[in-house]
Parts: sequence; structure tokens; C-alpha cells
Amino acid sequence: MTKRKRKFKFDKYSKVLPYALISIVTLVLVFVGSMYKNDGSLNLSLDVFAAKDYHVSVDQISELYMVADLSDALSLASASDVASNYVVATTMYDAGQASSGKLEKPTLPNIAASRGVVEYVVTDGDTMDTIASKYGVTTDQIRWSNGLKTTDISVGDTLYVPTKPGIVYTVKADETIEEIVDKYGSSATEIIALNDLEVSGISEGMKILIKDGTLPEKERPEYVAPRPTYTNYSYSYSGSSYTRQNIEVLGRFYGLGGRYVAGQCTQWAWYNRQDLPSNLGNAATWASRAAAAGYRVDRTPSAGAIFQTTAGWYGHVGYVEGVNADGSITITEMNYNYQSFVVIRATIPASAVGSFYYIH
Repeated sequence: MTKRKRKFKFDKYSKVLPYALISIVTLVLVFVGSMYKNDGSLNLSLDVFAAKDYHVSVDQISELYMVADLSDALSLASASDVASNYVVATTMYDAGQASSGKLEKPTLPNIAASRGVVEYVVTDGDTMDTIASKYGVTTDQIRWSNGLKTTDISVGDTLYVPTKPGIVYTVKADETIEEIVDKYGSSATEIIALNDLEVSGISEGMKILIKDGTLPEKERPEYVAPRPTYTNYSYSYSGSSYTRQNIEVLGRFYGLGGRYVAGQCTQWAWYNRQDLPSNLGNAATWASRAAAAGYRVDRTPSAGAIFQTTAGWYGHVGYVEGVNADGSITITEMNYNYQSFVVIRATIPASAVGSFYYIH
């Protein structure tokens, strides 16, 4: 019996051949290009370069770019990590941190915003929708990234826009990437890669992209805390009303919870702003401790802010419900004039607004 020769089925393998060839080319580039004259190491890892005091050449940076480009084209799982290595290497090289081609252990400067974040200046004709469409994100993600309650924007406004679906987050003092992941989602690996944090890590005030991250409901700028049920209470006001007008008793509130003393002003303020730390202490220390924790504190009121004063033995805090056209503010507060558990709504006139600090 004569054996029939099998015919090579080229069509069967034609689809995978291009990928195989690209993979071979990539391996050859890494193998050949990374060989150093005085050392046989074939590793393009930035950590190895730094640890062994290697020298990096323009050719090797070029190869990093080619590998990153191919990895991205093939949608490899390691594409983001490879791209990050290229960006870090070129940043150090351009900044002069690799003098004479030498890649020293890097200390990247702290920058306000990572490459995952775009500082976008609103121009004529822009809307929140058009900006969101341009970057492939949602209007909510832009709002949350900038602490905006609505989509209203004006020409000249600067917005921090995520370059991928997610949120722009401002790092607070002593925060870790793991804490950010636990609270807002994403993964430590993605946050590090998308924000070039392999070397510098995060630091207070840095704006980073949290890919696929989201704000907890109570931290969203549009969040309004539901009012608890209350017991009707006959409120007998006495004393000076210099900083309070149009006083209206909302009732006597119980069961607000939280770590602050029940019935005190701090409990009501924290109930309305549960994104604030639970260790701000007495009202007198709220502004300074909130500022130290990374919150904006100033003398300008805004809806949703906490107003604070150090007046009295323990100080006082309350919640800003809104800013009125005449410059006055509408507030709610608990334990004003030593009325424990009692919540009132009142107006603080424009003449007295500047005597308070505001925690945003």
C-alpha cells in the first residue's frame, strides 16, 4: 500500500502566522537590544538597571517603546506595565536623571496630576456632555472628579478629567493605595500602572486616576443626607440672635449614630458630612484637623460645607444648607444655645458669614 503524503494546509495556520512573527521579532529586539557591552544581562527591567548600576542607551529606550507599542497592538495583559516602564524611562532621561545615559535610582518629582488625568480648560461651546464624549467617560465621573453637584460649567473653568472610565481622586495625607482601592474600587496594580507610581508612589495632594472607581453615595457632591425622624419639641429661645435670624425649630433628633457625642453639634455636622474623618475631636479642632486630612478649609461658604468656629469652650459646628443671593447663608445645627438634641434651621446674615471657617 502506498502512503499518501499529507498536504500542508497553509490556510489553517495563516491567521496565526503574523502574531507568531511579531512575537519572534519582539523577542529578538529584547534579546539583542538589551545586551550591554560590559554585561551579558538580557533584562530590560528598570529595577535591574538601577540595582546593578547599568547604563541605559537611547537604543534601549527605543526598544522599550517598540515593545510597548507591540504589546498594546496585541492587547497583551502586560501592556500597561510595559508602557509604564517606557514612560518612566523617558521621563527620567528627558529630566536629566540619566546623565550620560546612566539610569540611576530615580526620584521622580511630585506632580499635581498624573498622566491618567487631563486638566481641561472649558472653551466656548463646551458642555459637560461634549467633554465626557471626547474622553469616553460619563458626566457623573467628571462631576465627581471635580466636586460638582450639577453639569453646569463656564468658559475658563478648569476640570480634572479622567482619561479612562473612572474618577480623579485627590490623595489625602497618610493614605495608602490599598486604602484607596478598598474604598473606591479598581486595583492597586492598575492605579500604579496608569499613574506611573512604580517609583514615586502616592503623596498628599496628588491627583490620580482610579480606573473603574466610583464614589460612595455619601461622598458624592449631590448627596443630601436624609433627615431622621424627630420628636416635636417646644423650643424656647433665649439669648442674643446676633448671628441667627429666622430661627425655625426642626425638632428634637435622636438616634443619629456616629462616633461623636449624641446630641452635640458635632454629631449633626458629621451626620450630614459622613465623608469627614470620625476623629476630628471637639468642634474647636475641626477646621485644623480637616485641613490636615486634606480637606479644603477657607472663609468662603458653599452649600454642603461645614461651618466652624472656635468660640466657646468646645467651639461649634453646623451644616450649610445653602448660600443666599444677599450673601447670607441658611444653616442647620444641633445644640445651639445649649439645646441638646434640638436641631434648628436659621439664617446667618452676610455681615457674620466671614467669622466662620468652612470645611468643603
